Amino acid sequence: MDWWVLEIIVVGILITIVLVLGPLIKRYGKGYAADVFRANPRTGKSYLVLMDIAYYLIFGAYVLFSVQFDRDVSGGWTEQVSAPQLEASVIRIGGMLLLMGLLHGLNVLTLPVIGRLFSLNRQLDDSTEGDPGQLEVA
Repeated sequence: MDWWVLEIIVVGILITIVLVLGPLIKRYGKGYAADVFRANPRTGKSYLVLMDIAYYLIFGAYVLFSVQFDRDVSGGWTEQVSAPQLEASVIRIGGMLLLMGLLHGLNVLTLPVIGRLFSLNRQLDDSTEGDPGQLEVA
């Protein structure tokens, strides 16, 4: 097969990974996020929407950064698909999965901290509302 056919296949796989795994992770993470943000669910929903946008921007950028418009002669690519091109393609797909896994793991670990901070902030706001002696900070 020509080198560009494999390139189109790899870009299709990368886009499919983003479009399938992104919503799948979101679907199974809603319960976890609801537990973390149970004190203020509106903030939790807003936070999750912003994180989704950030994820899609990061993954979209990865796909765009990894597209090859010409065969990499210095990398040993020939007109027909060869081992160096297959290796580079597998590395790109693995890189996408690694990036998704790392970002998801980082989000899972930091979400309780962020949820707690938002909860404490809300408690602080609620406690100063009823006390006229407290100064409001703008």
